[in-house]
This record gives sequence, C-alpha cells and structure tokens, in this order.
Amino acid sequence: MNDPRLEHFSSSLTATTNAGDDLIRFRESDGDNQVAAKVQVSELYDDDARAQLRAGLSDDAQEVLQLFARRRVVLGRRTSNQSHFHQALSAFSLLPSINDVPWTTWFLGALLLGDDALDQDVVALFGDPSSPGARRCRTLQQSLRNGGSLAGCHLVEVSTTYGIGMFELPRPRDFPGRGSRPPVIGRDDAVYAPQRNLAQVAVDLADSLDRLEGTHTTALDYAPLATGPSVYVSSVGCLHCCWITENSVFDVYVAGVTTDHEASRLVEDASSNGFLAFSQGPEVVLYVRQPNFEDDGPQAPADTKMLEALSREALSHS
Repeated sequence: MNDPRLEHFSSSLTATTNAGDDLIRFRESDGDNQVAAKVQVSELYDDDARAQLRAGLSDDAQEVLQLFARRRVVLGRRTSNQSHFHQALSAFSLLPSINDVPWTTWFLGALLLGDDALDQDVVALFGDPSSPGARRCRTLQQSLRNGGSLAGCHLVEVSTTYGIGMFELPRPRDFPGRGSRPPVIGRDDAVYAPQRNLAQVAVDLADSLDRLEGTHTTALDYAPLATGPSVYVSSVGCLHCCWITENSVFDVYVAGVTTDHEASRLVEDASSNGFLAFSQGPEVVLYVRQPNFEDDGPQAPADTKMLEALSREALSHS
C-alpha cells in the first residue's frame, strides 16, 4: 500500500486489544471502541482505497476485524444500539474476500438484529453493486423480507449474570464425521435446547475454576459432548472450555441430556474410562484431561473432592 493512512490502518488494528473471544462471558472493552473508530473512518474511503486496504490486511488484522464484528453483534443485542450492528457489517465489508465473510451466521445475524436489513448503504460497503459481495448481501437482505430468526443464523442467545451472550452453532458440515458416515443436514444439526439455563451453570463453574490459584479457563463456547478423542455423546446442549493448570489441561464440558437416568449413566461410563464426571438432574459436568506429549513425567492427580464441590455448586444453580 502506497497510501500512508492505509498502512497505518492495518498496523494499528493489530495493536489493539479487547476483552477476548468469550461471547458468553462478554465484557465490554476500550479496544473495541478503538477498532470501531477505524472502521467508521474506512467508510469514507473510495472504492479504490478500500480495495487496497483489503488487499493489504495482515492475517492478524483480519482476525481483529472478525472478532470485533462478532463482539459488536453481541453488544448491539445487549444494549439495543443499532449503530453496533452497522459497525459489525462495516467490519465484515473490509475482509479481503467474500469467502472470509460469515454470511449465514454473524453477518446475517447483524442484518436480522439491526435496522439495516433493507439499507442500500450496507450493500455499498461491499463496493460496486455488481460485485460478488454486494450481490450476496442483497440476496440475504431479500431473504429477511420473508422473516428470519437467530436460529436460522445458527446463533444462540443466552442470558447469564454477565448479561446477554451469544454463540454460534456449527453446521452439519462442521461436525467431525461419525465413523465413515458424512454428517446429514437435519439429523446431525447442532442442538442447543437444554431444560434449564445451562449457560449459567457453565459460567458459574468456569468462574470458580478461574478463582483457583495458578489456573485459568479459556472462552466458553458450544461443542459436541465428547468423552474421548472420537467418542461423541448425544446431548440437548453442551458448552465447553479448557481449564489450564500448572501441569495439565482439561477439557471441561457442561452438558444437558434428556433424563436424569441418562445423566447418571453418562457419569458411570465416563468414570469407568478414567474421566471425572458429576451430575445433578439431567445436567452433567465432565472433565477430560488432555494428553501431555511434551513431558514424560507423571501428571499430578486432579483434586477430585474440590472439583466435585465446585461442580455440584454450579449445577445447583441451574
């Protein structure tokens, strides 16, 4: 890029920090506002300048824009501020390729929740009206005339002590294969329909684990319930994070099943395979230690009593 303002735009994006990619335990961030200011300025650039900007964005800058847009959708839903949805759409319009835009998930969600669904200014953000991105945008806008829902965007909204949060449900093609059988639309669609507020259980547990000395958890998100590298279990919803301790990393699953009996059986099966699992009603907490290939020494055993106490306390709030 020969334009100094464009060079500064790309490099300054990667220098910003926000509160992370946990959209369930969502926290506002000054870094988001810094990115928002840059995105708004970019709307004033002509098509040539925007094309140069897209071509010159580093991978890190693209990741910043993607995360910013998702966070803006959540913040817009939480605050009912329509400008946040527009900023999300504008950030997506800066990505280098139309294949980089999450058209059927977060982009469509921003159109659905915002007031820009029939706004031609949104189409203009993607350049010439005949461009592939603009055509795709118009098609999605037209589909919203016939009604739409977050479920149709593969997005789920939850409410916890952090406020409104959101996460994306994987589509069938995103799922790992079941043996040699490819996933089937309808039969293998991701499900999130727990009987109780599973997100609150996951939040309470992750926050409790974070308060332990020398440990921390990663972002909460949807995941298929797994009791091993390739053993997937049917559930009505499952949230996941990693719990990182000094010597070990655990996959932590908070899942809902249909009945108390199913939950008890899942705990028995997990325990017989060397995992830690606890249940209350139809909800289950499962800890799966990740293998450590870097250290041949023995791993410290997990404090079962402590984990059981934390898990049951979180489960009691469901």
